[in-house]
Amino acid sequence: MVADPVSHVWLEPDSDFSPDKPVTCRANGYPRPTFEWVRAMDNVTVSRGAKLDEKSTNYAYRCQATNTVRRQTYTVMSDIVNYNAASGIILTSYVHY
Repeated sequence: MVADPVSHVWLEPDSDFSPDKPVTCRANGYPRPTFEWVRAMDNVTVSRGAKLDEKSTNYAYRCQATNTVRRQTYTVMSDIVNYNAASGIILTSYVHY
């Protein structure tokens, strides 16, 4: 396989978010990217791994996908996910880096 920097980050499900359906981050790239979920307001890591685990409060989150190709690190951020503890998760904006 050819090394490929991380690219095209997306979230699943891509619609109909709800508290009982976990949000999973996916990305293209080889070697396979690692994932972190960060709060959008302060970039604090709240969860490591592809699934968003931190859903106990009202915050906006982004998934950060990272891999290293030929000693260069590449990072791509997902869309912002707003979580409202009362109503569930709603995809709200599209931010790609």
